[in-house]
Amino acid sequence: MRLVNESGQPVAYWIQSAQGGPNCGEIPVDGYVDQPNYDNQTDVYVGFNVIAPAKGFVIHCDNTGTDQQVQMALVVEEG
Repeated sequence: MRLVNESGQPVAYWIQSAQGGPNCGEIPVDGYVDQPNYDNQTDVYVGFNVIAPAKGFVIHCDNTGTDQQVQMALVVEEG
């Protein structure tokens, strides 16, 4: 399993399942970590937190308008 940080700020992560873990660490901006021991498992738990001094995830919108949205997503890819 690859955990990718595209949030624009450094994050801490943790991951675990019934078969292993927990594992944790940090992911820099636009960085990633590979956790292949979690591939092909069910009930895997992943969490992210921003790294201090930030108190939460921040998304800055330069311009806003009708029908625009802001999202944070977890993408699971098969394969």
